Amino acid sequence: MQDRHPTLSSYHFKRAKTDGLIEVLNEGSYVMAEYSERTGIVKWQRVVLATQKEKIEKWLFDHYPAHGTQKAKAVAQASSISR
Repeated sequence: MQDRHPTLSSYHFKRAKTDGLIEVLNEGSYVMAEYSERTGIVKWQRVVLATQKEKIEKWLFDHYPAHGTQKAKAVAQASSISR
């Protein structure tokens, strides 16, 4: 069984030049979102399907946990519970 998600295979993630920012890019290298490791907040720049958005946000939270703030973790957990 493959561990790779089909949704995530069409996106890639890279660190921006600004410290603590992770960019979510699509296959055409357009910036779709920016994730802040400091705050744990994802700012979407483009429209993405809700199911893809949830999977991308979960992947970001799992692989790049927010630094130093318990509030960011609480917000992430609360948003996943409300879905």
